[in-house]
Amino acid sequence: MLTEFEVRCRVESIRASRLAPLRKARLLLRIGKSLTVQELSLRRAKEQIARTADQKAAAGLNRMATNTHHLHEDVLDAAFEILHQP
Repeated sequence: MLTEFEVRCRVESIRASRLAPLRKARLLLRIGKSLTVQELSLRRAKEQIARTADQKAAAGLNRMATNTHHLHEDVLDAAFEILHQP
């Protein structure tokens, strides 16, 4: 599971690299794909826990999935910015 810190460090490392913009965007999209899989796993786990009486755990997983989704959007925005730099 990727943490927000790891993702943001990777994004900054890719941005600072001397790679071609298209290569940078592809690397960022690869991170984005990992985040999508991670979000789906969290949502499935939340659905399974929601059937139990542990609502606190379900809310925590929902919050993690939402944060992962926002992080995914940030990665996609970074890829878009790299591709559309002058």
